[in-house]
Amino acid sequence: MKSSIGFRARRLGQIGALLAAGMLIVPVAMAQDATPNAAAEGDAIVRAMDPNNLPEEWKIPAKVTHVTNYGVHEWYQNLIKGEEARAAEYGIDFSQVDANLDLQASLAAVEEVAGQVDVINFTPVNEEASGPTITKIAKDTGKPIICESSPTEGCTTLVSIDDFAAGFKVGEWAGNYAKENFDGAARALDVGLPALTTTVARSEGFAAGLKSVLPDAQIVASVDGKGLKDEAVKVAGDALTANPDVNIIFGINDDSALGGLQAFESQGGDTAQLLVVGFGCEGNACKDALMEGGPYKVSAAMFPEYQGRLLIDAGVAAFNDVTLPAHIVAPTAAVTADNLGDYYTKGDEGYAANFDAIAKISVEGEK
Repeated sequence: MKSSIGFRARRLGQIGALLAAGMLIVPVAMAQDATPNAAAEGDAIVRAMDPNNLPEEWKIPAKVTHVTNYGVHEWYQNLIKGEEARAAEYGIDFSQVDANLDLQASLAAVEEVAGQVDVINFTPVNEEASGPTITKIAKDTGKPIICESSPTEGCTTLVSIDDFAAGFKVGEWAGNYAKENFDGAARALDVGLPALTTTVARSEGFAAGLKSVLPDAQIVASVDGKGLKDEAVKVAGDALTANPDVNIIFGINDDSALGGLQAFESQGGDTAQLLVVGFGCEGNACKDALMEGGPYKVSAAMFPEYQGRLLIDAGVAAFNDVTLPAHIVAPTAAVTADNLGDYYTKGDEGYAANFDAIAKISVEGEK
């Protein structure tokens, strides 16, 4: 099954860009025709790369630019920070161009930077509409184009999570929690986003994980929160009124989960009998909620800072003719108050990622 986000209208494009962070289910065929063995070797090379311990014959790209689709979103802010830090370790001149949800601006930016940089990192506004341009640029220039979040024809590789697998992880965690704390009763509200294939995969993965532990678990309602907190509060409130016995709320991103929780609290629900399950955990709000000890107890962390490193590493490898797979799967983990400290350290300026710990997360089977 391919991830296919059809941004048919600008409003849908805005929603898609807001939530596109790391969204892929299964990779599509890209420009590079790699044998399985060569692709597997290339994947292993990227995951083990160290800027201070590269083959002597390797060359470092002088300039890398990431053309993003929605740079103001917290996911991209943290992703870019990861890219900037990793590029600095290599001595690469890194920059960002934000298309701000404008397809034509996105494609024009890629065409402009193609002659100025050695590697292009690219997050499409619309992957289907971007394919012809990306394919032509890749063919004409021979330069690596590293995709992020969504697959696009012509890209050398894609760096992103597996949404279904990440959803399954937190669904399984929720099932075990319900077994221990709710006598095995699981009546879940899914605050989803049906317009996007990738967010649907998150909801489907959560349901599958939950039912793998509790076969009788129910998804009593699935609502469209559009990935926005205000909308999530509204639709979750209506669903909770109709289903007052809900004891689990799943949200396809931070805003969806937190919006569902706000709706539950506004109706005077007993949060001691509620489990909130999030997805993304790219910002402080999720991490703070986990540490508060309330009903928000688990989230499928996507580690944008680490994905930023992977993007730069993949570009350096491709620049040196390493054969890469169509999809480099970025790690995810079910994070809780108990293990958040394994992956992030809180300081005066927020949460700093523990890259060594994140790198050890297994991604085997998540394709």
